[in-house]
Amino acid sequence: MNKKMYYWLRFFQLSGLLTVSIIIFFQLNELRLISNEVRYQQTEKFSYSLTNLAAAEASRYLAQKKEKDLQLLINDLSNDPMVRDATIYDHLGKVLYQSKEPLLLPVLLKINESSGDDIKGIIPYIAELYKEDEKIGYIRISLKQDHILQIIFDYQELTLKTLISLLLLSFLAGSIIMALFFKRLEAWYYRLSDIIPNLIASNKR
Repeated sequence: MNKKMYYWLRFFQLSGLLTVSIIIFFQLNELRLISNEVRYQQTEKFSYSLTNLAAAEASRYLAQKKEKDLQLLINDLSNDPMVRDATIYDHLGKVLYQSKEPLLLPVLLKINESSGDDIKGIIPYIAELYKEDEKIGYIRISLKQDHILQIIFDYQELTLKTLISLLLLSFLAGSIIMALFFKRLEAWYYRLSDIIPNLIASNKR
């Protein structure tokens, strides 16, 4: 193969590889930024969904005065690893049912100066409870946002690692295929470089 042609081919190959690598790097970085934004959006949606679902159940039980079911609902919420505590209030703000060792509102709202690491990553969500059109109370669920974010983060990191592994395997497979085709193209080039001069010489005769 002509050395000039060989060097040009190598130059285009390396340039293409560098360009593709830069594009992949920026796309992965963009994907990571989008994942971080989606993570917080998913956390908010999950938190509101959980609070609204619990509020619907609490409204029904409170309207029917099912005290055991209300306490069972609070206990079930408290046993969830993503929930710090839960409390049900009446329409005047009086505590009716609450989980064990609940966070006090002054601490949760950081009114108390002693508020510290106990509320780090804890986000309260409040929903109103209704009996038809009459407000009959409130439910407050304090969620461990850090815990929820970590679960989503672990899942996204696993997905990203799988994607990177697939990209590396695809690159390796592509390199092997290109090496095989390059050898064949090089062999064809040498054959043509031998045949073409002979054909030209035979035509001159």
